[in-house]
Amino acid sequence: MAMSDEAPKQRDLDHLMEQNSTELDFLSAYGGTSLQGDGAPLLAALTRFLKAGNVAVTTDSSDAISFPFGTACVMEHGCKVTLKGDNLPLVPSDVHQAGFAHGSLSKTRNQCEVVLIEWGFEQRRFIERVSEHFSHGE
Repeated sequence: MAMSDEAPKQRDLDHLMEQNSTELDFLSAYGGTSLQGDGAPLLAALTRFLKAGNVAVTTDSSDAISFPFGTACVMEHGCKVTLKGDNLPLVPSDVHQAGFAHGSLSKTRNQCEVVLIEWGFEQRRFIERVSEHFSHGE
């Protein structure tokens, strides 16, 4: 009798997970690198992450956003992020780590461009550092 009770519970859990799988996409904003190289989900994760950090985000088009200290747009193999502001809290190695491509930081540290090709800890921390810099004043 115990086995007959367990089977429906498992089926119910599987059904619930299947039914809500599309609603669980927000979790990608907090971890994982399953978005590798796909620009649209990377932009969506970045948007959610910025909003979760109380950053005002404006949707410029279906594949581009802007925020007080930069812009981001979908590219064929990632999400291009451009950051602008005085004394960005970055060094060149920040944009040359795993999960980033085509990174550049101006010598005066007032502009940075990088293509996100993953959404993992390094990318979240990178965005978080810049966001904190602007929320606490330049």
